Amino acid sequence: MSIFIVSNESIFFLFSQNMMTIKSSKNSKNYSEARSKAENLVTDFQSSAYGNLPTFQVSRSGQLKSYNIPGGYGYFVPAFTRAKGMDEVGELLDKNLLSEDISPIIDFLGLKIHDIAKAASVSPSTVSRWDNKSPIGTPGSYQFFKIDEVIKKGVDLFGNITHLKQWLDSPNMALGNEAPVKILTSMIGLELVDEALDALHFGNVL
Repeated sequence: MSIFIVSNESIFFLFSQNMMTIKSSKNSKNYSEARSKAENLVTDFQSSAYGNLPTFQVSRSGQLKSYNIPGGYGYFVPAFTRAKGMDEVGELLDKNLLSEDISPIIDFLGLKIHDIAKAASVSPSTVSRWDNKSPIGTPGSYQFFKIDEVIKKGVDLFGNITHLKQWLDSPNMALGNEAPVKILTSMIGLELVDEALDALHFGNVL
């Protein structure tokens, strides 16, 4: 029978050599970074090839209207885009938006009187009496601010307003085959559209 005497120093040396071999083996492998098709899709939509339109034009009753599209809070409402913080946005909402403030949103989404009334929590007859300087009320001001924020999120995601409009007008399985634009005027519907945009951002196809 043979007897081997192994010192602690020898064990440590062999252990160290094995660890160096394993580490060297791991470092020799190069893994490419995986990218999903969904991620590429979102990146493509955000590329400068699509471009962001500086103005939005609407043709109604033979008349063409143009709206400037600056950056900031919201997308269409100038009072929001000029705001320097949410505290200023809150003050604007408490003072109430005017009918003329939300006209670009109404034109973009193609909202009818009953849609506007639903969003503003007023009757259609009240909306029909509005002029450009009529305040739309606090509930309506908050709802249209949220709608404007969703529009801004959508443009950031799709790359321009044209692609967002196509998505808003198309039936969506995640929304019960309803077009997003059809449910934007209700609080719950607006939240569902917002969640659908978030899902798209994270790579889900909706």
